Formats: sequence, structure tokens, C-alpha cells
Amino acid sequence: MSALIKTTKSWKRHLPQKPQKVQRGYYTRQKNSQQKIIIRIIFVIFAILVLQSIFQIKFLRVQNINLNNNNDLSTEEVQEFVLDKLTATKFFFFEKNNYFLVPIDELDVQLVAEYNLEEVSLEKIWPNTLEITVKEKNSHFIWQKDDSIYLLDAKGLLNRQISILDDKYLLLDDKRDQRPSGEQIFTDQEINIINQIYLNWMDMVASKAKLNKITIYNDWSIELNTQTGFYVKLDKDQDIHEQLNNLKAVLEENITGVDIDYIDVRFGDKVYFK
Repeated sequence: MSALIKTTKSWKRHLPQKPQKVQRGYYTRQKNSQQKIIIRIIFVIFAILVLQSIFQIKFLRVQNINLNNNNDLSTEEVQEFVLDKLTATKFFFFEKNNYFLVPIDELDVQLVAEYNLEEVSLEKIWPNTLEITVKEKNSHFIWQKDDSIYLLDAKGLLNRQISILDDKYLLLDDKRDQRPSGEQIFTDQEINIINQIYLNWMDMVASKAKLNKITIYNDWSIELNTQTGFYVKLDKDQDIHEQLNNLKAVLEENITGVDIDYIDVRFGDKVYFK
């Protein structure tokens, strides 16, 4: 009998392998997938163009901007600021001036920061109007330093910079070499002196002469400028009520018909004028 002999020859590893079955639909499916991607891209581009044309309709473009409850803030100034913000684009394609795209919350923050406001409320009115209602910080004075002028509150804090003087506010002309940093222009003691001058003048002297300006120098010597043309020298370290009461007595003598340069009330009952 002959026996079967197993072989460990390496040549068997080189025999042809069983051919793998070809997946006949692979290339077709890949081609269809690419076509679907292209169709989706075209659809997205088409949708963007359609939306852009809708969002740019003139009928829906915010053009009317109304400002309510403003006192110092001018409507024209706010309109210009808001329109400038709305010309920016959103999502790279759409301008923010469209009724549906107006960024209410964003404008709220920007207006408060730009004009130092207490509160801002914005409301869209169909189809192209924006109503803005503001609550301003109360201003009592205008502070002038060189060529710059700012609204100032009763606590000596800056409100915001303005471009022109306003007669309804008393002007504080700061001639001191010191240039305040930050919003606090005067200390509590200094603003208390200014408030005393203003209130006592309004109470006792306003009927005789209008106070236009308080000029403050380095040593805090003070001059009170009047609409009539003369100015008053006043000592901040003396009783302000008493000094202005003496001024009132002098003015009641109708000396304003005389050509007067200044009236000095710094020496008690002795009032000097030139």
C-alpha cells in the first residue's frame, strides 16, 4: 500500500487565488451620490439668492427711525448712528436694515454705550419703521475744557460729549491746569459748591441777572458771568448764601444801568464793583 504524504512546499502559496466577486453597482452608486451633492449645492445657492432678493425688498427696508422721550439727544444724531449700523451685512449676504433682520438687542447695547443712556427700548413697526424710546441721564451743567464740551450731572459725572452749547444748562468753564481722568470731573465737595452757587443764584439773583457761566481757576477762585455782561467775584470758602444775598442787595439798587465790569462780594458787607 502506498501512503499519502503531506507536503509543506512553499509553492502552494503561489497558486492562483479564488477570484473575488465584483460589486457591479458600486460605481453607479458613487456617481449618483456625487450628483445628489451637486444638486444640493445648487439648491442651497438658489435658496440663498431667493432669500436675498426677498430680504432686500425696498418695502421691508427700515428707513423711518423715530426717537421718543429724548431731551438732550438729537433725533438726527441717533438716526445717523442707527442707519450706519444697519448697513452692515448679516450672514455675509443680507443687510441688517431689513425688517426681519434688524438686530434689536445689539442696537440696544450699542445705543446705551454710545450715548451713556440709562435705558433704551426698541420696537419694530411693520413694515419699515423703528421706534426708539430712551431714558437719558439727567444733566444739570455743561463742562467746558479747552475746545471740548460735555454734559455733566449734579454729581460731577460726565454724561456725554456734545457739539454745541445749550442755553438751558449752566456752563462750567474749567480753566484749571489739571485735566481730570475718567468720568468724575469734580469731587463731592467741589460739585457741592457749584450746586450751592446755582441754587442760591436761582433763588435770590435770577430775577435781576441771568447766570450764564461759572469760570473756575487753578486756586478755585470763581467768577460768575452774567448775561448782562458783568461778572461776580466769589469766595468758595465763605458763606455762599450770604455773598449772593449781598449781591442781590446791590442789584436791587439798580446799579446795572452803570457800565460795570465786575462786582466783588468776597469781603462780607463790603461789596466792591468796578
